[in-house]
Amino acid sequence: MENIFVVGHKNPDTDTVVSSLAMAHFLNQRDKTDIYKPGMVGQPNTETEYIFNRFKVELPPIVLEGKNKRLFLVDHNEAGQMIEGHAVTDIVGIVDHHKFDFKNSEPLEIIARPWGSTSTIIYDLYEKEKIAIPQELKPLLLCAMLSDTVILRSPTTTPKDEAVIKELGKALALDYEELGVEIFKAKAAVTEKLPKEILHNDFKDFEIKGGKYGIGQLELSDFKEIASRFGEILEIMEDESTQNKYRGILLIVTDILNEGSIILATRAIEAEIFHLFKTKKSGPASEFIPGLISRKKQVVPILNDSL
Repeated sequence: MENIFVVGHKNPDTDTVVSSLAMAHFLNQRDKTDIYKPGMVGQPNTETEYIFNRFKVELPPIVLEGKNKRLFLVDHNEAGQMIEGHAVTDIVGIVDHHKFDFKNSEPLEIIARPWGSTSTIIYDLYEKEKIAIPQELKPLLLCAMLSDTVILRSPTTTPKDEAVIKELGKALALDYEELGVEIFKAKAAVTEKLPKEILHNDFKDFEIKGGKYGIGQLELSDFKEIASRFGEILEIMEDESTQNKYRGILLIVTDILNEGSIILATRAIEAEIFHLFKTKKSGPASEFIPGLISRKKQVVPILNDSL
């Protein structure tokens, strides 16, 4: 029987990688088959590599081409974030926690919940179907939830996320707060990489009324590691905006401990973006914006409503 590739979005983050692995296992168990194969649509980021090494689990293989492949999508549904070469008619299912911008002409399985991470949804599927979660997947699911909810600090966090994180932490004898801080410290290692790698550490394309936007996010425990590199990052943002025909590119740099962000934006949209977020320029970036943590809930909706 033809394989079905379970894949997340381009520029994979921890939730999308863990979701592909966990959902492939879940579907194989539920459907009593072995045709579901996990894959990453790109290289894993620093945080993801750290987590998989920390818990001694092998990363899924990289799958960059979707042509003539049947696909089950995790953690995304927008065309701009999908694997290259995909055909909408080859998509057999989606599990996601983002807003939907998906059109097709065939029936398919869609599992969507307004929760803080796709991993929370998949954990819930295991529980409801009474399918045992492999021991090696449990800490990965916990880390993915902690990453996507910013250790329960993000406004995307729901009571369901909090309950599952506490339940998993207790079952694994892991202090979820300490593990979360450990994860975000590992993420800070990205600040030592090339500017392009920093920008694309967690980067997504969005089709918004005014055109195509690229929005990256960098979540750190301290801005000190990255502030001196804003100039070179902005140069890369300008180059990519021109070469790839974006209307503009933003990088949201989030301080998870002080619970707020600063924004870097390309010149063409900088004044407009700073106005929308009621902030001013301070050096190469915006002033600190208290409470701004979530790209999904606090950035993309404002752009959709205002541009």
